[in-house]
Amino acid sequence: MQEELTHYSPSQLLRPMAIWMFQYIYLNRKQRRAIKVGWNAAFGTAVHGGIQAMLTIGSSLDEAIDSALMSYDFHDAPDSEPDEKKEKFRELIPVAIENGVDLLADQFGGAQEEQKVEVSLAGVDLPILGFIDLCSPTAFCEVKTKAPRMGAVKKDGTRGWTKASIPEKPQFEHLCQVAIYQLATGLTPHIAYVSGTDAVLFGPDNCEELQPERMAHYVEEMRARAIRRQNLLQVSTDPKVLAGVLDPDFQHPFYWDDDYIEEAKELWKL
Repeated sequence: MQEELTHYSPSQLLRPMAIWMFQYIYLNRKQRRAIKVGWNAAFGTAVHGGIQAMLTIGSSLDEAIDSALMSYDFHDAPDSEPDEKKEKFRELIPVAIENGVDLLADQFGGAQEEQKVEVSLAGVDLPILGFIDLCSPTAFCEVKTKAPRMGAVKKDGTRGWTKASIPEKPQFEHLCQVAIYQLATGLTPHIAYVSGTDAVLFGPDNCEELQPERMAHYVEEMRARAIRRQNLLQVSTDPKVLAGVLDPDFQHPFYWDDDYIEEAKELWKL
């Protein structure tokens, strides 16, 4: 049953338009929650949870790792995800948690986790809601994880892996998300990237993109994305009508879920 859209979120606005329409206009909340995600997302959730547990509620390293591994082991990934990836990422969870805590403890030890924020933008009918990873009285931080990629099988039969790549500057979509949170809170924005081999923290002092003038640019980008969705829904709220004007891009490597792609193709009559 189709549900009325009540708000936007950064993750909504950063999805391609056709995928957003399918997930948020065609599917209902229960169906969205049933969408399976791969081991990269599970790795991120586990590491993220471990870092938060240690920094916000004072869990020990062993407690944080045990909880993170339990969460990871219960993850239900799509059948297309290889077991090799599951096993490799599991090995990296403990050290990634340590790397993240070592990076963030001084500035975000004792922070609050998952603080809800809401902001309204000019010309946008619905509010934008979000949840901040780590929030102190003066600053906040979004934590992003990076995992290695599968390489070719070596001559000895073992799998090769490329080193997880930490970006030299924050990624566009992460800057857009953080800009919304900065507008909502007025706090100093930070983005952390964490892997099994490294961890880097970006803030206004070492990253021009996180300074106020650039944050305003990314807010405007998100406002434009919200208005485009708003305008689309003024054409119609019927997914069958909207499918006629949107390119589904079924070759996208990340967003289309195995369990729903056939239903999506039926909606697009492909």
